[in-house]
Amino acid sequence: MYCSIRRYQLVKGTPDLLREKADTTFLPRIRELEGFVSYSVIVTGLGGDGLPGIVTVSVFQDQAQAKASSKLAADWARDMSGFFALEKLGEESGRIVSHKEAQ
Repeated sequence: MYCSIRRYQLVKGTPDLLREKADTTFLPRIRELEGFVSYSVIVTGLGGDGLPGIVTVSVFQDQAQAKASSKLAADWARDMSGFFALEKLGEESGRIVSHKEAQ
């Protein structure tokens, strides 16, 4: 499995609005991508400037699929600019080398 981790700062809107839009408009899109495993949105708290940090984690079966999710996320964020705005701070992608789930 592979993941793409994207870090943002929420510069317009609220974490609750972002979560609502992610659940209702982004999750249905990303679920349609081949190899989709999971998607998470994490609110990391307020930065020194008082703006919320957002981290997203997309997990896919292979590397190309994980990378493709980044373009989908960028397009979606642009489409949602009337509701909220994200400043992208960074992105990491890679192979998941250890993963365990509760039994």
